[in-house]
Amino acid sequence: MKPLADIILEVVETKQPKNVKDLIALAQKQAGNATISEITAEIKNLQQKHLITLEAPAARATQGLAGSILSRNNTWFWATLTLAFLTFVSVLLVPAEGTPLSYVRYLFGFIFVIFLPGYCLTETLFPKKDALDIIERITLSVGLSFALTALVGLFLSFTPIGLTLPTALSALGLLVVVLALVAFGRKYMLNKQQSIIAVK
Repeated sequence: MKPLADIILEVVETKQPKNVKDLIALAQKQAGNATISEITAEIKNLQQKHLITLEAPAARATQGLAGSILSRNNTWFWATLTLAFLTFVSVLLVPAEGTPLSYVRYLFGFIFVIFLPGYCLTETLFPKKDALDIIERITLSVGLSFALTALVGLFLSFTPIGLTLPTALSALGLLVVVLALVAFGRKYMLNKQQSIIAVK
């Protein structure tokens, strides 16, 4: 017979109960002869040892969408929108040549074209933090950015408005904002559905 602590940890990992009541019920089903008080005591013991974390459901419920937008977990969202905005400002207001600020324009433009579209698509496709490590995320972002930028350019070249700097900037900017919003929505829904119990 497995120790009760191992059964509880296995239940948390495999069944992902939404609350402690569900965890106790599932653990009791697996353990068979363990009482509710024994299971409760073992859960408290595992929490004290920092093997599992129990999050207050009220914290997640009161956070809501507005709280989620402002949370520290979504700094990527604000950094993306800020970088896109700074790119717009630098490309539209800073002259292409003749000033030291031209290099700032080139830097923002480079990051905007080579990284941002792919990064937003990567965040949309893989909203979980542990789905990809940082190297995979960066590599995929750069590769997808090349593909998305080429597709946007190809699409614009076949439209009546044509492929110009303002149209390319607007189309890529719109794509980045839409993908960032979709990624934010996916991350928000995923966070909302996650269990309040987690194994450390």
